[in-house]
Amino acid sequence: MTDSEGKFRFEQNTDTNANILATKPGFYASPEYGDAGNLYLQSSQLAIPLELRLYPEALLTGVVLAPDGTPLSGISVSAMRSVYDDSARRWMPVGQGQTDSHGGFRIPVPAGQYRLQTRYILRDRTIGEAVLPVAVPNISSGDTSQLIRIHSGGEENFELRPTVNPTHTVGISHSGSDRGFMRISARASNGGTLQVNSTAGNGDETKIQLPQGTYTLTARLMANADAAEMAETTITVPDHDISGVVLRFSPVPSIPLELVVDGSSNTDGTPPGLSQLGLVLNSEQADSDGGYAGVGLSSKPNQTFFFLAPPGNYRLVGRNSGTWYIKSVSYGDSDLLTQNLVVAPGASGIPIRITVSSETGSLQGAAKLNGNPVAAWVYLIPNGPSAQANYNTRSSSTGSYNFAHLPPGSYKAIAFERQHAVDYRTPGGLSPFDDRASSVTINVGDKPTLNLDAVPAVEVIP
Repeated sequence: MTDSEGKFRFEQNTDTNANILATKPGFYASPEYGDAGNLYLQSSQLAIPLELRLYPEALLTGVVLAPDGTPLSGISVSAMRSVYDDSARRWMPVGQGQTDSHGGFRIPVPAGQYRLQTRYILRDRTIGEAVLPVAVPNISSGDTSQLIRIHSGGEENFELRPTVNPTHTVGISHSGSDRGFMRISARASNGGTLQVNSTAGNGDETKIQLPQGTYTLTARLMANADAAEMAETTITVPDHDISGVVLRFSPVPSIPLELVVDGSSNTDGTPPGLSQLGLVLNSEQADSDGGYAGVGLSSKPNQTFFFLAPPGNYRLVGRNSGTWYIKSVSYGDSDLLTQNLVVAPGASGIPIRITVSSETGSLQGAAKLNGNPVAAWVYLIPNGPSAQANYNTRSSSTGSYNFAHLPPGSYKAIAFERQHAVDYRTPGGLSPFDDRASSVTINVGDKPTLNLDAVPAVEVIP
């Protein structure tokens, strides 16, 4: 335990290394998502005084009210944090609270960027009343400029007013395949998505319950692991039950992949398989939670691979595998390292060709903080087309770092005292630390040295 001055001391320590983590109720060891905040120390560092930082929790508070101002109790409110995981921006649940008898909620969270949201709830089954989902801010378009940005120790208060309406029965029939399980979702006009339960009606009719309003119904059938079908239609639910809604299913496009080895690569090495390249299609359209959905690889028993991708725009991402990297990606005449993949209804047959190469270079150097060696996070951001958004590593306690098997090209390099995961490819991704970044060019077979001054954690913490 620390004393009144926050100091601590481990007596008679005989270990040659140590893993240290400080905890305190109401505080976080790190404001970065996925960073536990622990420090790994080697023997040379154990006798040096340490400074451990804890960050006060922030508070998202507010009230949930019906349209007429009546408090809504028992409503679950989720705090969704916007995070970046080296391939796409996603929404991660980091806190949840339930409204009290006055409709109030209180959610402690680490500093960051957030949205608050409620779910679709059948509040009173006896009279068929439902509470529709609501989000603050409403960013179903994918625009993140209006996110809730809260600092350590801060508090923000919000008023959420979801729509409360009686539900009505919607009778649905479908054409196309009658195999597999059908899952139906409904996107409301405000962008909120309702996962609805379906029941069997007369004949081949399926029944769902929806409040009055306009919705886009989306249904998906998985006939087997290799094929899927989708249907989409827009309906308006009046103030009474309706029937005759038809879902017309069509196959989800199946896009095959081919692996090509670049002719200049070292033929003595074994190229990676497609499954080792971390290939994902990230949708450029916001999903039902305002984030971005990803389509992973599917495989057949004969070890061929494909993407089951609904119509839309996608960005392909991947990563290095051992000594190999993704040199180029083509789809017909499209270069998927510089262009989005546009999947049209009925698209299939044309393969995505992944060309890999083992012609690489390396980079070494050291990171310092205030002139002293430091264990820091080092990021390399390619200036040219790349399937991998950035390359990162942790320097040792002596500050040294090493990147092996880097694709040739020019990069920006920057070091941070603590982990700092953002989308560096976007304009202003390095802001406000542009002046701390260095440029470096990697050629095949070369291993240049680049020393970096790390950005202190106090300049980054939100």
